[in-house]
Formats: sequence, structure tokens, C-alpha cells
Amino acid sequence: THAVNNYPLVKELVAQEPVAWKDRQNAIAYVGGIAMTRGLREMVLAMSHLPDQLQTRLWLAGKFSSESCRVEVSQLPGWERVDALGYLDRHEIREALARVKAGLVLIHPEPRYVVSQPTKLYEFMSAGIPVIASDFPLWREMIEREGCGFVVDPIDPQAIATAIEYVITHEEEAEEMGRRGRLAIEQRYNWSIESEKLLGIYRNVLE
Repeated sequence: THAVNNYPLVKELVAQEPVAWKDRQNAIAYVGGIAMTRGLREMVLAMSHLPDQLQTRLWLAGKFSSESCRVEVSQLPGWERVDALGYLDRHEIREALARVKAGLVLIHPEPRYVVSQPTKLYEFMSAGIPVIASDFPLWREMIEREGCGFVVDPIDPQAIATAIEYVITHEEEAEEMGRRGRLAIEQRYNWSIESEKLLGIYRNVLE
């Protein structure tokens, strides 16, 4: 068995015109399919735990799993601090990530997710922003090793809010986390490396 990981392209999510950290909005982003099992309820509720003076926004980029899902979360505390951006293409995602201060990957602890390697986590690192991710052993090991963000209980809105508040209020440290994540992508977690593995498998088969 050969593992070929779906790591990001090195340059795809790097902003053409980088935004200085001090000029970024007090916003955090979620990108992908928007569903309860991907932490939607907890992300919205977490926003209600943040101090008003931080004026922090949650950007949701993607499609809701259903209209009933959207209606349900729109009734939750914290929704007034959410910007639902709808579907964004890759260029628009790159530009959005260049203006926020963290990315959220808060998938619920279902068996198939606990052992997964979510593409979005590595894409946030590629964009040079800290990650706030579910505290799964595989994810924790990588994030702590690279020093690129935080792991939290994905079903605890208060824990999520605490991590968000830390990122927003510790700008220098957050920016450094983003740099470390970006460096890890350049050196280890990128498609250029993985594509060589795949080509090697093809060569072995053909030989």
C-alpha cells in the first residue's frame, strides 16, 4: 500500500498582493461544505462567546448542506456575527484567506473523520494563517509539531471561542503560527512531493 496525500499546490493559495497582518480584518474563516457534522453549530455559537469589543466575524465560504440547516443556525446566538459568502472559486478563496486571521477545521469526532487528513487544514497552512482544528490525535501531533495553530474540542463552543480570541488578541504570535504553517507546506506537505510518489508507483507498474 502506498499513501499519496492530497496536499495543496505550493503557490495556489498564496495571495498575489499579501495583506499585512495589522491590516487584516478580525475575521476567521471556514471554507467547504457547510454542515452540522463539520462544526457549523459550534462555530456559530462560539461567536456568541467572544467579547463585543473584538468585533470578530466568521466568514462561511461554501454551500449549506440544506436550506433547513441554514435556517436552523440562523436562529442561534452568534449568527449576527456571521458572513455567509456563498460558493467561492479558488481565486476568491485565495483572496478571502489573505484577509483573515485564522482558519477553522472543526469536524465532529466521527470514526471516519478522526483518522482523516482534511485538505482544508493544509490549505489554511498554505495560505499562511493559523489553524483552529478538532483535537484528534493525528491532527494534534502535526499541529503541535509544526506550531501552526490550536486543537480544541470541536463540540465545545467556549473552547473554540477561547482559541479564536487568543489568535485575535495575540497578533505577533498568530502571524508567526501562520509563517510556520506556510513553511511546513513548502518543505513537507505539498503536491509536488506527493506527485513524485504517484509517478513512482506508475513507473514501478510499467517496469
